[in-house]
Parts: sequence; structure tokens; C-alpha cells
Amino acid sequence: MPCNQIIAAIDIGTSKTVAIAGTKDEQGKIQILSIGEAETKGVIRGTVQNIMLASQSIKEAIQKCQQNLAKTITYVYVGIDGRNISSEVVTHSKVINDIINDDDILQLTDEINKISASQGENIIHVIAQDYAVDNVSVGINPKGFNGRKLEGTFYIVKGKEKAVKNIYQAVELAGLKIIRLFLEPLASAEAVLSKDEKEVGVILADIGAGTTDIAVFKDNILRYTGVVPLGGKAITYDIKKGCGILERHAEQIKIQYGAALSQKDFEKKVVSIKGVNGKTKEIPFTTIAAIINARVEEILGGIAYEIDNVRCEHSLDAGLVLTGGTTKLKSLLQLTKFRLAIETRIGIPMINKQEFATESYASAVGLIIKGCQDTEDRIELKRIKQEREAAANQQKQSQPNNQDKNNKAKDDKKDKGNSKQGGGIGGFFQKIANKLFSEPDDSKM
Repeated sequence: MPCNQIIAAIDIGTSKTVAIAGTKDEQGKIQILSIGEAETKGVIRGTVQNIMLASQSIKEAIQKCQQNLAKTITYVYVGIDGRNISSEVVTHSKVINDIINDDDILQLTDEINKISASQGENIIHVIAQDYAVDNVSVGINPKGFNGRKLEGTFYIVKGKEKAVKNIYQAVELAGLKIIRLFLEPLASAEAVLSKDEKEVGVILADIGAGTTDIAVFKDNILRYTGVVPLGGKAITYDIKKGCGILERHAEQIKIQYGAALSQKDFEKKVVSIKGVNGKTKEIPFTTIAAIINARVEEILGGIAYEIDNVRCEHSLDAGLVLTGGTTKLKSLLQLTKFRLAIETRIGIPMINKQEFATESYASAVGLIIKGCQDTEDRIELKRIKQEREAAANQQKQSQPNNQDKNNKAKDDKKDKGNSKQGGGIGGFFQKIANKLFSEPDDSKM
């Protein structure tokens, strides 16, 4: 089902802010229409700190995105990274008296929202894990089952209130309004994971500039989220410090010459960088690779810890999928397979335009996919609400007519009874008696 609308989203990263617009075509495929980028300011490790600076980055990105669109963007979906969220598994039940319907499920979810709400946190997602009817598991869809008790287990994702508030203020200061926040690794998963992978069990690691966000799927359901507080920015800082160069030069070296493993030909190669005093500094490739390798090993250690956390509960038959801008590092895939001993691939967004099909845009593209799904859900809920209101109004309008019919039926029955009672000569005298002994009309007294 196409959402028939242009959906816009903002991915506020540590190094860059991406504004993206897209839609879903008649075949149900996501079409990316435009992307705008700006250097991120006021954000530290995925968290908005300086609201005014972050707002300027958002405004610049959205303006660039709008250049290729025939409309002005006002409403957006926005991502929130794993560093600013917490999660818990909650079970709740309610009494039912009939066949379970959509209203019963919605009521249970609403109750979970109220129960799980806590001071200092905002609920971002409530994701059903399993349902049981009369203590018997019925899977992810209890609709149509009959019983006395409906019980649901939910994975609750909460965002830190301050972090959420800062995101809203930065976006609104840029002249935009947020429709909804989405957890970024959940969005990235929509862009780079297949349904088969999510069914058999897979772990996603989105290695951004500030953090590495983790998401685990099994049976097409999000089962776990986590975060490794390290990303590509830490690698850049290490190169800067280790080689004694400017940060912009360190970032350039990482992108152009960086590798997670030293190669055979690195011993003969050097990169020349002009220093602040005008002198040229030569840095061996082997030095760069050693610096990068040390930090990547630390990031992989964090991912390994998360894998160990979930393997006891969920099998990961589809292995590990890496995405995010840092996964462009040479030899990263090779090193990951060797260190983690798990089947690994690089996740690239499956979209129409090849120039946007890159690891760096995984989260942004995923936000468009989630935005389209959310828009369709809202349209469907609105349709159901309108149908129910129309049915209620129709029933209300028909009630007086039914009442008139009932009254007329009673009158007819009464008249029929009277006609039977008043038939013949006896009936004639009965009518006379009724008139003589009837109550007086007060209006004539």
C-alpha cells in the first residue's frame, strides 16, 4: 500500500546531519527523492548538547534537501541513537469476556504505556514480543482467540527526557515539527536487513561517528538493543593525537588511506601532510593502520560482548550485519570475521538510487521506511475511526424510527385487543362504561 505522500526525516549524527525525503510507489518500493547534508554542530556522541548550533545544522541540511523538491518540508520523523535510550521487558494482562479483537490489544498496549512511564524518561517504542490467552502462548497475534485472560509481553524502549527535549527544541527551532521519534538502529535495520535475516535471527551493528548501536531481531521482532559508546570519531581522534596533526587531516587520512588491518605493501607507503608551520610531515601507512586497528579492536570487543549477551536467549543464524559510515574502513569485514568468529556482511540500503545506497545513509533511509509505515498506520486508524463514527451515527439516527415503529406496534396491538374486547352489543356497552368512568380532563375543569 503506497503512503502517497512525501515523507521527510532528519538523522542527527555526531559528524553530519542528514535531511532526507522519500515516498513509496505503487509497487510498495521506497523511492528516495532528495538528500541534504550539513556538518553537525552542537552534538556530542549522538546527543544534542548545544540546541542553537544543532538547529543550524538541521536547517542547513533541510534547505539543501528542499532544493530538489517541489514542496516545503514542515513535518519530519527524527532518529534517536542508542546512547540516549534504555529498555526493559514488561508483562501485563487484562480480563476479556469474548473473542479478542483489535480494541482489546490496543487497550492492553495503552495500559502498558501508562504502567511503564517513569519520571525522567519518554517511551519511544512499545514492541510486542508474545501474547498468551488463558496462559497458553498464541504468538504475536492474539486476534480471534477466545478466553478469559489476555496477557502480553512487551519490549519497552525509553528515551532520556532531557535528550528527547533537546532534540525537539533543536528541530522546532529550525522551523520544523516532529511527527515521531524512531530508535536509529531500528530504522537502520529496516534499510539493510532482509525479512529472512530478521526471522532466523540476526544482530545489527550500526557503527556511526559517535556510537555503535546494536539491534537484535528474531522471528521478525526486535528482541534487544544495546550501544557501544565508541565510533568513527574516536578513530579520527586517535590518528590526530598519534600523528600530531589537525583533526581535519586525520579525518581525511582515515577516509582515504585508513585500514583496520595492515597490508603487505603498507611498509613502503607514506602519506605527506603539511603541518601548521608549513613543514611537511610524512606518516607511514603502517602507523596509520596500527592506530586504527587498536581502536577497531576495542569496538569489536564491545560488539562481541553484546553478542554474548543475546546468544543465550536468541540464536543468530543470519550472523552479524555491519552498517554505518565507519564500515567503509578497508579490511574491517575481514577483521570482524576473524575476531568474532561469526558470519558477517556489510549492510547497504536497498533503494532505487545508487548514489544514496551507501552505509552512511542506512539510518536516514530507514527513517523514511519507518515514516511511510507510520503514515500508513495513521491513515488506516483514521479510516477505522471514521467507519465506526459513521456506524454509530447511523445507529443513532435509526433509533427514533425504531422507537416509532415499536410504539405504533404497541398501539396497533392495543387497538386490536380493544376491537376484540369491544365486539358486538357487549362491546358497545363496554365503551359507554369506559367513557362514564374515565378520569376527568383537568383542562376542562
